[in-house]
Amino acid sequence: MRGNTNKRNVFKKLPLFVAVAGCLYGTVAMAQEQAAEPQEAEQAEAEAQPQTRATELEKITVTGSLLRRVEYDTTSPVQVITADTNVSVGQVDTAEFLQKSSVAAGSTQISHQFAGFVVEGGTGGQSVDLRGLGAQRSLVLLNGHRPGPAGTRGQVGAFDLNVVPSSILQRVEIVKDGSSSIYGSDAVAGVVNLITRKNIDRPEITVSTRAPFNGGGEVFNLSAANGWNFDNGSIVLAGEYYLHKPLKFGDRRFLRCAEDLVWDANGNRIDREDRSINAGTRLEGCLNNGIINGVDDYFTGVRYVPSQDGSTIGLLPGYVPNVSTNYANSPRAGHMQVLASELWNDVQLIDRQERFNVFASSSFSFGNVNWDTEVLLNRRTTDTHRMRQFFPIVEGPVPSGYAMPIMPYNSDQSIEVNYGYINTGLDGLFGFTDTWAWQADLSYSRSDGDYSVGAISTALTGDLGRANSGTTRIDYFQPCILSGACMDQLEAAIGKWHTGNTVYDQLVFSGVVTGELFNLPAGAVGAAIGVEYRDFSIHDQPSEMELSGDLWGQSSAQVTKGEDKVKEIYTEIEVPLLKGVPAFESLVWNVSGRWFDYDSVGDSDKVWKTGLSWQIVPSFRVRATKGTSYRAPGLYELYLGNLSGFLAQTAIDPCIRWGESSNDNIRANCAAIGIPDDYTAAGSSSAEVFQGGGAGFLTPERSKAQTVGLIWTPTFAPISVALDYFEYDVQGQISTLTAANIVGGCYGAPTFPNNFCDMLERNPAGHPQAHMITDVYATYININKQKTRGYDLLARYDNDFAWGKLELEASFTYTTENYYLLFSNSAESGQTRDDLTGYIGFPELVGNLRAGVTRGDFTYTWFMDYVDETSNFDLSPTFTYQGMPNAQRDIWADSRVYHAFSLRYNQPKWSMLVGVRNAFNALPPVVSNGVATRYGNVPAFATQYDLYGRTLFARYNYKF
Repeated sequence: MRGNTNKRNVFKKLPLFVAVAGCLYGTVAMAQEQAAEPQEAEQAEAEAQPQTRATELEKITVTGSLLRRVEYDTTSPVQVITADTNVSVGQVDTAEFLQKSSVAAGSTQISHQFAGFVVEGGTGGQSVDLRGLGAQRSLVLLNGHRPGPAGTRGQVGAFDLNVVPSSILQRVEIVKDGSSSIYGSDAVAGVVNLITRKNIDRPEITVSTRAPFNGGGEVFNLSAANGWNFDNGSIVLAGEYYLHKPLKFGDRRFLRCAEDLVWDANGNRIDREDRSINAGTRLEGCLNNGIINGVDDYFTGVRYVPSQDGSTIGLLPGYVPNVSTNYANSPRAGHMQVLASELWNDVQLIDRQERFNVFASSSFSFGNVNWDTEVLLNRRTTDTHRMRQFFPIVEGPVPSGYAMPIMPYNSDQSIEVNYGYINTGLDGLFGFTDTWAWQADLSYSRSDGDYSVGAISTALTGDLGRANSGTTRIDYFQPCILSGACMDQLEAAIGKWHTGNTVYDQLVFSGVVTGELFNLPAGAVGAAIGVEYRDFSIHDQPSEMELSGDLWGQSSAQVTKGEDKVKEIYTEIEVPLLKGVPAFESLVWNVSGRWFDYDSVGDSDKVWKTGLSWQIVPSFRVRATKGTSYRAPGLYELYLGNLSGFLAQTAIDPCIRWGESSNDNIRANCAAIGIPDDYTAAGSSSAEVFQGGGAGFLTPERSKAQTVGLIWTPTFAPISVALDYFEYDVQGQISTLTAANIVGGCYGAPTFPNNFCDMLERNPAGHPQAHMITDVYATYININKQKTRGYDLLARYDNDFAWGKLELEASFTYTTENYYLLFSNSAESGQTRDDLTGYIGFPELVGNLRAGVTRGDFTYTWFMDYVDETSNFDLSPTFTYQGMPNAQRDIWADSRVYHAFSLRYNQPKWSMLVGVRNAFNALPPVVSNGVATRYGNVPAFATQYDLYGRTLFARYNYKF
């Protein structure tokens, strides 16, 4: 393409290590114009390439530096993942590409399976969390530029991977060390650079699908792309439609029926006997949705449940007082409460998501000036269906005359986010030199999201425990209302949909000059200096129902509105110290720094990083980096609207009926403060929860990071191996805790009391409302610290034989420490130890292997994904269950190995890929009740495990 050739000729004038167009946000895009169309899949260390290949490379810019260089010479560890690799193993989404990589898979990743939780970015958002340090500490770039975040509600901050269509993605480069000196705030854990395809020479269309053998969670993807070439440049245009159908709890047997999963010392199951109306059905023993179809006497605490034979004891026909037994007072522990319903089968674990994407880019040369522009448009809709409990206080058929009926209620959401991003930039050489270059970029992004929620209007409930609740509009004591069979009638009586809106704007300008300072015996000293200005704002406008506090069982919300601006100056210098002497093929020193001035932070600040690359012999190199990073408080952390709300005691207090709990920490801690084991909170009012942003007292996070790497690229074989040690230490992390986290952290922790307990207030035993939780304080705070360290291993072999080409790849991350403290020590944080490595959701070892054979038109791929065993090491497997000592529970989430196989057939104009992932249908591990938050019997936050089961995937590409 002639226009691209002109641009390349400009840069060919510069010698090695000279930073020609080393702009922070533009250089990678230019470097990629020298690359071919996406190659066969590879996932390898950018630096760990055989020496014979490195000599063939022109100068390019690698993510992690401002300077142009030969790829393997960078001091920072950079991992490359190509899109074709992920497609060949059945991953069809940008978020999956990153979340399943070894550098991210060792921690919980936020995807659209968390509709029942409050997550940053709102329902349906998908982000990447490097090293388990948090998505807000993992900076995502698009072609070297910083796009703004997307999402809904006040907690929008991290980049939403939904906005980038996977069909236009060529590869991903991941910088695996702290990079604030190069990229600014948020690059604490590292940087992910999403690099798109640059050259499309003819129209093409791609259709792909993924379908689990057991149904549920199907994916369909349709994309089209075209390119136009001109004398001085090119244009690329692509569009994509993506549909992910929901995976429901009823679609998998390990999800549809949660159980206690407890055994006696002889290995016999001793779960509580289900004596409810579910006995004898497939719901017997299931604990899916909490208590429903029950009525509590508000003042006495007696609970009435439906009888199996329709008999009546009391004033409510067909209902009798619940009788619970345990092994201390009966041969068999049991209960009569309804804890499961067929309604649960339709609850979505992974939500329905639909996306429309358009991506366009242009690249033109006008003499010695180049002009590049890219535009991204995205519309995402996410629809969720969950269940919740509704338990108003009303007059009713119980002895005291005041009852609390407990019934299920739909909890549905509909999210629509419209996102737009444009970046345009100019670059060129200064006229007076052929070694100094300049570049300037301007970008703007806007996220505009509506979130609609099906809620309960307090004003329609007639709840005597809440102000302005109106009068009762429906008979809550009808059996079909209590059971949920007449959900439509209940929703018509008390339900309302309400809609809020969130807008996030970001404007970025950056400019840089790069070039040679002078020559040393070992080579030229390269330098870059640049400036950046960012202006970003958030405006979350909750619905009138949220503003007025008319949401039953949910907090009120206020407007979140704020703006911040930052001015930055940054520089990088690289000095070749030695070259071509014994034991020093080359020795290069790199140093970079950045100065920040945020409007929201009182003082300016600075960070630095230094690195050394020592090529000992042609086949062996050592590299090391050390530096500091910085993260200013996010807009939502500063300006989240102050709000207060009320939560019923039954929704927040784990000490209610703690005698029936399977959590021995709760049992011990609630007993320690004198709460009776049959405490019901009868007659108590709701707890008030206070939340809000931290403007005025939050301080920036600061961190230190260091890496040491060994790279072996022998000349006798096409092998590359990179072993890196990493260590991060983050001080003053910004975090918030929900009311449930705070109360659960106080009473559910193995160390009691702890600092969580200082964030709530509870009435003493002698109070008229004895033991009632009155207040919970859940604002943003600077917590203590997080430290993580471990090793990355990346290896690659590829060779051509007479019969075809063989590729072998390995990528593993071994975490030796994940030290996380909310407060000054583990006891105050409610932990038994500081190190969370090996805890459920944080496996010690994760990784994958891939083998590919290309023979003629066929490519055969095998892929293996490994997840190490984890456990809840705060608990003992031996405990007292329902009065039975020496009972046994499962506190371990076992290791898993997943296999995928695929076959690709390539022709000049078309290609076809067919494969199976999780080919041997390995089921996710299960744990006992009380060991972890669970989906069914599966740990909810252990996102490393596959919930789909054996899945067929296929992809067809046609070029016109």
